Amino acid sequence: MERSLVNPDETDTIRGYFVDVAAVIVAPQKALEKRNSAIGLCITLFMVSFHIGIVPAIMPPLVRSLNSSVGYVQGALVLLSLVTAAFAPTSENLSRRFGRQKIFRGGLLLFAIGTLLASMSPAMGFFVASYTLITGIAATPLVSIPWALMDRFYEDKAEKIAFLLLTLSMVMGGLIGSLIGGLIAFEYSWRVAFPIELALIPVILKLVNIYPPEPTAEQTPIDWVGGCLSFLGLGLTLLGLSLAGEFGWWAAKKDLAFLGVSTLPFGISIVPILIASGLVCLGIFAFWQRQQKRTGRAALVSAGLLNRRAFVNSLVVATLHSALMTGLSFNLFQFVPPVLGLNSFQTALTVLPYNLAMVIVLIAMVRFINLQLPPRRIVQLGLSIEILGLFWLMRAIAPTMNRFTMLPALIVIGIGSGFFTSQIGAIAYSTASRREKPEATGIFNPLQKVGQALGRGVLGTVLISLASSQVVDGVIAELDQAVDTTTRQAAITYLQRAIQTFTKDEMQDLFARLPEAVQPSLAMIIETSSVSAMKVTLILILAANIACILLTTRLPRLRLKRS
Repeated sequence: MERSLVNPDETDTIRGYFVDVAAVIVAPQKALEKRNSAIGLCITLFMVSFHIGIVPAIMPPLVRSLNSSVGYVQGALVLLSLVTAAFAPTSENLSRRFGRQKIFRGGLLLFAIGTLLASMSPAMGFFVASYTLITGIAATPLVSIPWALMDRFYEDKAEKIAFLLLTLSMVMGGLIGSLIGGLIAFEYSWRVAFPIELALIPVILKLVNIYPPEPTAEQTPIDWVGGCLSFLGLGLTLLGLSLAGEFGWWAAKKDLAFLGVSTLPFGISIVPILIASGLVCLGIFAFWQRQQKRTGRAALVSAGLLNRRAFVNSLVVATLHSALMTGLSFNLFQFVPPVLGLNSFQTALTVLPYNLAMVIVLIAMVRFINLQLPPRRIVQLGLSIEILGLFWLMRAIAPTMNRFTMLPALIVIGIGSGFFTSQIGAIAYSTASRREKPEATGIFNPLQKVGQALGRGVLGTVLISLASSQVVDGVIAELDQAVDTTTRQAAITYLQRAIQTFTKDEMQDLFARLPEAVQPSLAMIIETSSVSAMKVTLILILAANIACILLTTRLPRLRLKRS
């Protein structure tokens, strides 16, 4: 036999050397892939937030093009949030069965299909189906998977920074969506504004190439009945709130006919019927969940997280705050144009300081992530600053205001919102173990969307209804003529629709057709009515914000550590 010229010890040394060299070469490559994937996940959340943030900015031309109303668009936003929330448990179950890569890429494909169909919608029903159902289902894994993967990628301080960057991406997506969407919609068409976000999908597919395996491959049973009941309960209730401005809270402002037959008995609005039906479904849902738990079967709310007080408290505070701040932003987009004579893009620039202040605070919190102040204190600090800003905004809003009058107050509110947003999610996720993080994000993020939809529906309805009724009453008082209730209500309903859909020139033409006796006082009537209605909504937001800060006393003092 031929004797080897290299002894075994030398062979092991050479092999070990090459293993070390390979490790040195591969490690930076893996770090680069992880960083690229993290960037792609941030872009994903940016894209989804852009998709949602673009709708308020393009609402007037969208409603006009589809010959519909703002109430239906608000309803679509509500249903989008509810579809995302309702599909979250199923999305997580599918991710465990088939892997996050397949579900994530399938979500991107479905998101692109839904967006293209929405941009080509010939009618509001088609738009709602495409925007709400298709993109709503697609958005669920696109929102939950980035948080789950970031949790796998990083630990400790790096994980906190990653979560802050995800939050920052969502804020920036909504901000850019409102700016770019409004500009494109009014310069070209709202149908062009929607598809531009799809240019990000190839970039996301290129960057996101790491999908860490799940520790277990469980097939969790799904409570389909509970999911349907909760969806119907929340959906009907919030849809009723969204349509209140369109159909009236109790007495019907307009008839609702199906196949030529009126479906509203005794002149009752569809709103209380929807809300009552939703509450009945929620009652049946609560009974169903109790029965499921008693018999040991799958229950939608049987997860440990929803039985954990610290998580639920964080969820309630975050959802309430989301409703308040979204409602404030939505109302500013409704209030500023008629009072200051601005279009949607100029209005977005006027409201921009609020968003920029929030973004700057979030970036600063990434730098000072190890700040020794407890997270709960940072949340309370943020809410306190917001309350000061809201008081300031109430004083700034007046008939003599201009586009710079609100600037300091909006900056203060944005700073407070930035402090709050930077920590509330971290507090909620700190109550979950690493294995529960995907479930936590699947509950937390969709419910923030529900809060946003609720804020738009309720606060937006209050503002537009109050302003319209006060303008009509002011005109009637100036004419010094008796007007029957039916005529007054018809005028209010028409003005509500005009406020939300007419351009600046069309509104001027509408008011120019009023009698000459009204013209000298008309500008003052409009400004006074708008300011009064806006201040009422600010009082509601302020009161709810104070309630929110009281609820924070039930949040955990420190981030809980769970294995």
